[in-house]
Amino acid sequence: MDAVIDPPGRDRAQPTGERRVRAFRATDHFALAAWQAVRAFAKPEGESLAREIRRAVARSGGSLVAAASAPEGDEGARRALQSAHQGLLEIRYFLYLARRLGCLDLKRYKELAALQEAALRELASLLA
Repeated sequence: MDAVIDPPGRDRAQPTGERRVRAFRATDHFALAAWQAVRAFAKPEGESLAREIRRAVARSGGSLVAAASAPEGDEGARRALQSAHQGLLEIRYFLYLARRLGCLDLKRYKELAALQEAALRELASLLA
């Protein structure tokens, strides 16, 4: 798999449109992995947690799409990016909780956390 994040300093040289695409790809990659992971939540408490994770992933992705479709410099786009970033941060706790409840094994949790971290960095580069 290709690196999602370039070495420090290269982000500023890329046009905003390219950075938006990178943020979308990283977030989408995480969203698909999280969606697939929660399918396996078998415990009764896992069902409601899986539902919350799916909702948060969908909201975050939707905010990112809204931001990407807005003109550069639009204040609404910035708010949508912040919403996407906050949504991903919210999911972090849900994944931690899923791990503590035994719905996710440690390996899968670490994989999801790494994908999530890459998406958060991409979004943070757009917000900077």
